[in-house]
Amino acid sequence: MNLWLIIGLAAAAVLIGLDKSLIPGSAILAVAALASLMPAKEATELTLIMAIIADWTAIWAYRHDIVLASLLRLLPTVTIGILAGVWFLYHADNDATKKTIGVILACFISLYFLSRIRSALKTRHGGKDEALQIETKSKSRQKQWISVAFHMLCGVLAGFTTMVANAGGPVTAVYFSSERLPVKQFLGTTAAFYLVVNMVKLPFAVGLNTIDKETTLALLCVLPLTLLAVFCGRLIAGHVNQKAFTAAIYVFAVIAVINLLI
Repeated sequence: MNLWLIIGLAAAAVLIGLDKSLIPGSAILAVAALASLMPAKEATELTLIMAIIADWTAIWAYRHDIVLASLLRLLPTVTIGILAGVWFLYHADNDATKKTIGVILACFISLYFLSRIRSALKTRHGGKDEALQIETKSKSRQKQWISVAFHMLCGVLAGFTTMVANAGGPVTAVYFSSERLPVKQFLGTTAAFYLVVNMVKLPFAVGLNTIDKETTLALLCVLPLTLLAVFCGRLIAGHVNQKAFTAAIYVFAVIAVINLLI
């Protein structure tokens, strides 16, 4: 067994544990690291197994912090994205897989920052023209349709990116951040979402049959690191500043995009 591969698996195990319990989006760095040491599809299957172990652990750790309303709004369209991801995996090569995920995430993150800039501009000029603050019924309906479209887009992209490269973390991080959930509720709801999604993905990923016995043995050796990272992240989460937490989400998302595109 290649020493660098063992180190890569150990690092991936820790990052995935932290992704579920403290730093959403960090798992994509695990995918990027493993994809540099093995084929991207094999890296996807390995990280999925780690993620499911971490999901169950995180669900227990955050069992009182799950917001079902936010969860249920995202789940329905995820299946479409997963099926699209399955088709893509059977037809795309490793390089196309990484580049596609990178482009999708870059577009998604750009939309978030544009919305933040727009919100800041509205706040700055809000007091100058009170008439602009009066919302008509048509504008209210338009906002509702935009909200529905946003939820659908998040679901499809989350399903697609998580199926293709276990890289849906930044997408769901942006979504749950827009729901303005406190840190623990954010982490608990995200863990519940990915437990459902990853269990749906598992039969498709196993069907790819890319992992050999040697790699499976190495994976079993590093799985305790995932559990340890989840519990450590849970202990730290209660002391995390909300603004710093949100900023960290987007920093990791940007880093992930860079890693996928270079």
